Amino acid sequence: MLTLRRYQNGFTFRQLGALGFGVSVAAIGLASAQEAIYRCGQEYTNAPSDVRQCERLAPQAVTVITGTRPSPARAPAFAPSAVSNEGRSTEPARALSLQQAERDLQARTIVGHELDKARQQLTVLVQEYNDGEPVKWASESRHHQRYLDRVSSLKAAIERTQRDIDSLQRELDRRPAVVSTRSP
Repeated sequence: MLTLRRYQNGFTFRQLGALGFGVSVAAIGLASAQEAIYRCGQEYTNAPSDVRQCERLAPQAVTVITGTRPSPARAPAFAPSAVSNEGRSTEPARALSLQQAERDLQARTIVGHELDKARQQLTVLVQEYNDGEPVKWASESRHHQRYLDRVSSLKAAIERTQRDIDSLQRELDRRPAVVSTRSP
């Protein structure tokens, strides 16, 4: 039978042995973690081929940041198929497709209205531009540079509006034409 003797600080022999073992393992771990690191040009290594050509770096604290694990793939809340396991039509899938069709119709309508406004603006700008010779304002009769600045700004506005019309037309062509969103 092993007798346990208490030392002055209150530890038993077994506890001191375990504590000493833990300290020695930690010391070995720290010693291996604090190996010398060398910079050889653009390369950092702990085993350089020629120590004379490398610079030893001062030991630094190493911070290890654990990465996040991706969450497991989950199935979507509503299955994309229109048929459930029993062969019946699923209402959520149809409701989602109707909602998407309504959103598509709204987006197409908004783009159409924007296109109409841009075309009207282009018509007004072209009439005011008058083939590069807009009507002079009273304030421009004495200052010809103001007239030239207005002509160039009108020309730039026409070009910008034409580019807007082109992009809106491309957007309208890209959007699907929705025939009907309501079921009978």
